Amino acid sequence: MSDSPLPSPTPKSIDLDELSAGLNAQQFEAYAHTKGAALVLAGAGSGKTTVLIRRIARLIAEGVPPEKILVTTFTRRAADDMSERLVKLLGEEAVVGLWIGTFHSHCLRILKKEWAERFGKEGRFDLADEYWQKRVCRAILGKMGDYKSLPQPPFGQNMKLDPKLALLAISTAKNSGFDCEQGETALTKIYPDWEEPQVHSVAKFWRCYEQAKQKEFDVLSKVPARRLDFDDLLVEALYLLRDDKKAQEEYLSKFDYLLVDETQDTSEVQWQLARLLAKKHGNLFIVGDVGQSIYGFRGCDPKRTVMGFQASYPNGEIIRLPANYRSQGTVVTVANELIAHADLDDRYRLLMEPTRLSAQEPWLSQHLDAEAEALWVVERLREQLSTEPNMAFRDFALLYRTNAYSRCFEDALINAGIPYQITGGTSFYNRKEVKDLLAYLQLSVDPNSEAGTEACKRILNIASKKFGRPTRSLGMGFIKKVEEQAEKNKCSFYEMLKKGVYTTQQEVAILDFRKQIKEIHEAGETAQTRLMAARLSGYDDFIVNEDGDSEDEGEGSSRLDNLDELVAASQRFFAPEAMLTFVGGQIRKAKDAGKGQDAVNLMTVHKSKGLEWRCVFVVGFAMNLLPHHRSLRYVDGELLPDSLEEERRIAYVAITRAKEQFALSWPQYHNAKALGPSPFLIEMPTLAPLVDDALRSQHKEDDDAQALADEEFEE
Repeated sequence: MSDSPLPSPTPKSIDLDELSAGLNAQQFEAYAHTKGAALVLAGAGSGKTTVLIRRIARLIAEGVPPEKILVTTFTRRAADDMSERLVKLLGEEAVVGLWIGTFHSHCLRILKKEWAERFGKEGRFDLADEYWQKRVCRAILGKMGDYKSLPQPPFGQNMKLDPKLALLAISTAKNSGFDCEQGETALTKIYPDWEEPQVHSVAKFWRCYEQAKQKEFDVLSKVPARRLDFDDLLVEALYLLRDDKKAQEEYLSKFDYLLVDETQDTSEVQWQLARLLAKKHGNLFIVGDVGQSIYGFRGCDPKRTVMGFQASYPNGEIIRLPANYRSQGTVVTVANELIAHADLDDRYRLLMEPTRLSAQEPWLSQHLDAEAEALWVVERLREQLSTEPNMAFRDFALLYRTNAYSRCFEDALINAGIPYQITGGTSFYNRKEVKDLLAYLQLSVDPNSEAGTEACKRILNIASKKFGRPTRSLGMGFIKKVEEQAEKNKCSFYEMLKKGVYTTQQEVAILDFRKQIKEIHEAGETAQTRLMAARLSGYDDFIVNEDGDSEDEGEGSSRLDNLDELVAASQRFFAPEAMLTFVGGQIRKAKDAGKGQDAVNLMTVHKSKGLEWRCVFVVGFAMNLLPHHRSLRYVDGELLPDSLEEERRIAYVAITRAKEQFALSWPQYHNAKALGPSPFLIEMPTLAPLVDDALRSQHKEDDDAQALADEEFEE
């Protein structure tokens, strides 16, 4: 792509009739729209990406220079896919100069160019990536004495705070249009459930975090520079284009056509950017579906973007694409029933229209626990493959609300020899916190084995609660030294920790480590008791304070939930050795299971956005799982209906991934907690008879499946 206008290459010969071939009347209306603002309400499976691509191709084919067109997508993957399809339609040379990418990539490009021209060397900046953020957060939250050589503030503030939660809150506030000086106001508005001390703590952290990004405070870097995080790219670009008249004139004149995909998942700041860039020509073409807005934790509110369209553009055109070409009729009917309960402005509500006849009815099933649910899924999957010979493993997807729920299904698939792959995440036993906790278990069993040595090196620097600091300051240099001494003395790494000669500070740290392992060993004979002892000895605190509990960027997956899952899984074993052997086998089998391209797909609902499969299992469809307990809010013991809104849309997205068949299943108990079926089930009357059957069923198949699984496990 070019920053300056280039002579527009002549596109390869395009027959416009051929370009519009196959479009229905509503799709053609969107495709043919040229001047003025337009909102395209596009449901799941409506062919909206095809319409968007063909509209861009038509504009270029009719003579619009590609560098006069700016396209924003939700992900880089979507941008790459759109670019490839445009090249196939027009030829590579014809799309040179086209701006296509995410809001973040466009803003990065603008800031690099404009700041360099305006400020020279002083306009240089580096990205505040995850590694930088982690180090800086630790220094901000740490004790004053531990960071006395650094400027205070922003560092050494001695605060107890989950850094991941704080960064997520800051990101949401910035995307909603607030700055750090409005911290308390912003956080109180966005998180009404937060108590005043938490609001003040996060607001204080926010101000320190912004200060730490200034060049003079970038003292933890070898080459200090001003830092911008991903939210800053949006905010600073907005400030530049809004306040700098020269930049505003340049970029408002630069583009004649602006197209925004997935508008329901744009933030307030992104929406302001889009409207600003379209201010001069008014040719803003946005595509969205309020029913699929599932990124509220990023400051995305469809009521302020898609549903604010007519307020911003009173003369704008609204085009509906209700036809669903993806799913058979029953899937569409059930999904429509669910989303009909959403609190949406009827002007922007879109009910899908099926283009395919109704076929298989959904599968609904209640189970005692997630283990039984997973075995049921495996049996259903096997049955479907045996009765539908043209289906492959890749035609199936298992969708769950958060990553922690994958464990039982991974175990069941591995034991059944069914290949699977996890999209946008890591397999359960390879997650950092799971491997850490298993390392404690290994050391409580045999610290002198080869596995014990690897476990030692993994968690040696994680201090116990009694140590008083988050780490023991026994880094890679120390570990390498001990390794060399152990090899020289022909003993284990753990034994060398006892025999070696170290500084007083190192001796104190080693003694803390050895006492911690001894206490875990003496806590009890079972795997569960020792795992819990490891968590209580300080590991849970370390996870929250160092890495943050959130496993993702706000979808709801939790590291502590993963640890809860591991502890729950340990109940199946009495001896710790048996559990370690089982987990080792699962890890080896999982590697083999993921090697082939034909594999069952496992992922969170958020990661499934934009994808489709012939058969979809939506698992954990229970109260407090979907809807997820972290999203629910109560007043005087009463559930607030608005806290269900985004969770309902998540369920809607999950169901609409299915082309032929979908299943909803749920456990009655999970991690020793009683659950009820998801409240969304009663919102889909077509499912009522199936819900009744599922609730009445005694699930003899659970008992049979469990007996079979026990036989396989014993083998």
